[in-house]
Amino acid sequence: DAYKTWDDSEKSQPYPEHNVFVTNPPYSSDHVDRLIKHLTTSPHEAGKPWCLLMPNYVHKKDYYKDILTKKGKNGIQPFYLVPNKRYVYLPPKNFREKRDSDVHKKSSPFVSMWYIWGGTMKMNDKLIHAYQRSGGNCDLARTTSALRDLRRKGKKR
Repeated sequence: DAYKTWDDSEKSQPYPEHNVFVTNPPYSSDHVDRLIKHLTTSPHEAGKPWCLLMPNYVHKKDYYKDILTKKGKNGIQPFYLVPNKRYVYLPPKNFREKRDSDVHKKSSPFVSMWYIWGGTMKMNDKLIHAYQRSGGNCDLARTTSALRDLRRKGKKR
């Protein structure tokens, strides 16, 4: 239970040591909002990189917009990796009722993408350059505006 770990670490339990926070959080309820707040306010996470696999709509939410760097203000500027092919999620065996059709059986109702913060802008730049050299199979966007441009480009195809 992540919340118990986070809450206990503020009290008596040692916070788990780590170099980077990688997760695909539950998307229901307020889980994503709580995760974003934890990553951006916890002293244990200050200056640490993270990679979050989350729905593509998260970057439009107020709780996410509030963490981004604005002119003259502190904040962060993650970059984004948008898979060229939609990720397929396989539910646990016997999780869903058997249906005649396999349509939507192995899919989620949203498109996922990676939200990545290197901990500093300098590390972000290093990660971006490394990804570009790797020839990865995702579209890269440095800003939420660039995400919008990718969406528009995709509609023209």
